[in-house]
Amino acid sequence: MYQPTGDPRADPASAAMTDDRMGFAPAHRFDPIAASHVHPCRHKSGLNNAATGPIVHVGYHKTGTTWFQESFYPAVRNRTYRSRLAARAALLDVGALHFDPAAARAALGDDLERMVLCEENLSGGLHNGGLAGNLSKDVACRIRAALPGAQIVIFVRDPCSAIASAYLQYLKGGGTYSVRRYLFGRKRLSPAAPERDEAPGFRLEHFDYARLIAHYDALFGEERVHVFRYEDFRADRRGFVAAYAARFGLEVDLDRLDWSVRNPSPSRLLVALLRAANMFTRRAVADKSWLMHVPGWYKLSRQLLRRANACGRFGRPLGTHDILDEATHARLAEYYRPCSRALDARIARQAATASAVPQPLRRSSGPRSFALLPLARESLERGL
Repeated sequence: MYQPTGDPRADPASAAMTDDRMGFAPAHRFDPIAASHVHPCRHKSGLNNAATGPIVHVGYHKTGTTWFQESFYPAVRNRTYRSRLAARAALLDVGALHFDPAAARAALGDDLERMVLCEENLSGGLHNGGLAGNLSKDVACRIRAALPGAQIVIFVRDPCSAIASAYLQYLKGGGTYSVRRYLFGRKRLSPAAPERDEAPGFRLEHFDYARLIAHYDALFGEERVHVFRYEDFRADRRGFVAAYAARFGLEVDLDRLDWSVRNPSPSRLLVALLRAANMFTRRAVADKSWLMHVPGWYKLSRQLLRRANACGRFGRPLGTHDILDEATHARLAEYYRPCSRALDARIARQAATASAVPQPLRRSSGPRSFALLPLARESLERGL
């Protein structure tokens, strides 16, 4: 049974600990497999055909969604890719109590059966934990109400690697705090502090993928929820994408795709310069400090960073272990271990029942954890 541990910041005993001595308290038992059999809204569609119905790629963040949005989906000939703005207007912009499935379908336009959506914020905001999971959960129900026959695509990534990449994204977004403050800064607040509700921050639970996957399984049925590992995509992009296209019956010319890496990781020097530069803009993340706001500096500093990073003269790109110290990495790995086991079982079932499952050229037999293949590890170290 899947039994995730709790958030260390929610544990009164661990609240008094320093960041070097995080406590991880066990939480209540939760079985996502059992949950999928008792959810009142589960969609029963019989035998699945992954080539039918709209495709809704919900994320997660930092799993290659930018490449899919800019290079892959627009090149698919037998599907119509809707922009991120269209996805947000239909499924995110309306308040939870005002959402209307018919209005959402109208906003998405005609020929919904051949439509593709790809918007990572459908899985929840990267720096606010999907509003404690409430947004992530509600959006899944919105998709089910508006597009009950959708094929749901979810990419997952080693949580430690994803968190390291999320921190770099926080810096690119104007952040100024250290990685420890970014991850565990809310521990400084009183349990009754209004800031806990007014300004949601980073949450470890957001990367406990198995829970949101279980929610989608309950709504749509496992046969319509397709889970893939980002590491497999990075290890063999072309092979993965060829199998991915075959799985969903997508017509695309692989030779015409742009296979270049998006969002390469900056070096240690550039990270230091970026944090310093961010002290002169109040944009764009909420949880930060600044000395003064210089109009136009945020946009200019992002352009300078991209150019400096592209030239490759400021040191090697940072990897996960450069960003997370050994103790933090070990404790996070332990925290997410139940999630990893649940995903192993979930993906193994998917592989056993699917007709075409994207896999890297080199793979171990049977279920596996988030331990990376050598090729995937080398690829990830070149850029988060």
